Amino acid sequence: MAGSSNGYSSIPSVEEKESIEVDPEDDANGWDWTRLVQLVVSLIALIAICVAVGMFIYISAVDNPVMVPVDVPADDQLPLPAGINLASWLSLEDYFFVGDDGAVEVATFEGSTVAKCLPPLHVGPSTGPMWNTETDLFANLMEETGSVAKTIQIFHAFRESYIDFDVELKQIADLGIQHVRVPMSWCLTEFDPSNDDILKDEATRNNATQSSILLERYACKDPFFEKHHGETLYWPAVPKPLVLDFLRACARYGIKATLDVHTLPGGTSLGTFNGIFPKSPLFWLYDNPEDPENDVGRTVFRDLLSWIESLIDSDNEAFQGIGAITPMNEPAHLAGLFGPGAAIPDKSSFLPPLPKDVAEAYLTKLNQDVDESHAFKTVPDGNHLRSLLWQDQAVAAFRESKLPDHGIDIFVNVHESILVPPLVPNDNYDFGGRHPEGTAIFLSWWRGVTTAEERANWAVLDMHHYHAWDNQCQGAVNGSPSGSYTCGDLNAMNAVLDQCTTWATMYRDIADSQLGKSGARLVSGEFSASTHHSVRHSCLDVTTLHASYTQQVEKAQAAGVELYWWGWKMPYGGTFRRAWSFKHFLYLMGANGFTKPDETDIPCGV
Repeated sequence: MAGSSNGYSSIPSVEEKESIEVDPEDDANGWDWTRLVQLVVSLIALIAICVAVGMFIYISAVDNPVMVPVDVPADDQLPLPAGINLASWLSLEDYFFVGDDGAVEVATFEGSTVAKCLPPLHVGPSTGPMWNTETDLFANLMEETGSVAKTIQIFHAFRESYIDFDVELKQIADLGIQHVRVPMSWCLTEFDPSNDDILKDEATRNNATQSSILLERYACKDPFFEKHHGETLYWPAVPKPLVLDFLRACARYGIKATLDVHTLPGGTSLGTFNGIFPKSPLFWLYDNPEDPENDVGRTVFRDLLSWIESLIDSDNEAFQGIGAITPMNEPAHLAGLFGPGAAIPDKSSFLPPLPKDVAEAYLTKLNQDVDESHAFKTVPDGNHLRSLLWQDQAVAAFRESKLPDHGIDIFVNVHESILVPPLVPNDNYDFGGRHPEGTAIFLSWWRGVTTAEERANWAVLDMHHYHAWDNQCQGAVNGSPSGSYTCGDLNAMNAVLDQCTTWATMYRDIADSQLGKSGARLVSGEFSASTHHSVRHSCLDVTTLHASYTQQVEKAQAAGVELYWWGWKMPYGGTFRRAWSFKHFLYLMGANGFTKPDETDIPCGV
């Protein structure tokens, strides 16, 4: 329909009210007006066919691998990321489980519930509840099934079946990728559901006593929700025997795993990945840097270090599968939305400031050696210091462990969204959405936390970077205002990518400026080919996906920044798969060995 409100229009037609004036002389010379009208109609029909063919080609580009005449190189020429995230395996995120008719936003809005399944035992709302995060799924399943045992079996069946170690780790290794990042819950258990006498005994496993024992074995009670709200909130525990089996498989295939503590009690950030969404985060309200030995979050990390250290002697085969540890994923993400000068100035942040004397002492430590050669002379004061101090103390705990001497790294993740806008006034106007001021602050902090020798060996700074959330870098099917370029406009796309992919170069340049050119190791533990956080807007054709991916990887490789794609697979993710599942992306690119979409025979969201 011409001029329709949805932004699309058909071929303009000749309005019936317009009359055609016939020149008598022309008529006398033999003009056949009936035939002329037929020719015009035929021409319009031909144009319509061409448009239809063009639409077919575009749709084919969206639904099939390499179906358009674009310069997509053979898979052996496709640059590869340094690593892959095994996302939503040991720490669930809802948009991975929405089915084909599911959500449209990577970050689900508050008030929406989109996840429909946890295969293979829980396959959709017809057999179980929908969910936001793993804590409410755990609670909902206990209520729906009336059984703690059944709930534990549902989680364990998913975790055992989602990643086929010998098939999929071999696939990753055969690609030439030697690193995987494993987002995981803080809640671990020594027990193994596959060999649990209570779970095997169908006659008694659901009585009250046995259910209580199972909860103690396979769930962690959140201490902060109990203290703050008087609420019992259970986290489903990740069995250590399963993690050990995985690590041994990594060792068999020459892969090193980064164990990323993706969630912590109380929730450390805003968003559906925090484990407690849509509840408000509580972790930082109970953070206690003045008594670190009795602080819950620091104790969780120290316990993880101790367990991994114990593997050196007790299970060296599993230990050989470990490459690094991340103490916290995206700490206090979006805390910079709150406070004076921020988007929500009248609401207190979930990240409170440090006590004044603690903040002053910490700033003195960080800034004592900063001189004129550094772009940022000081790390500024603000609520962000609480998060940075926690990370600093995590590095100290790691430094004191045996792990650095055994070849294990620490990947320390920071995110610019913890900084309120007045601290980085020009970042929103950067031509490539690169956050240079925030990056400089973090690298000034990193200089005060680590030594040059540590940074060249085992201390690795990790800054995630997605084009999908940067206004200057987004591509959209409807163009502006949803994106900086319109899908299919190759000139505009390349111009935007030329700017936005300089992020990795900037990251390296600022590191060299702040730290000296001493070979500091830099990582971006998460990136994707997605051009927009909403699949309603995101470009889904192979041309754009290929360009978005290759240009990011090539620029990062040139800058010495290691990229980790998010994530390896998401067979229940519907449309999200095209830009977020590496297996599906390789299928779209026609890569050898990836001849099928990232899908499964197990129904989801039915």
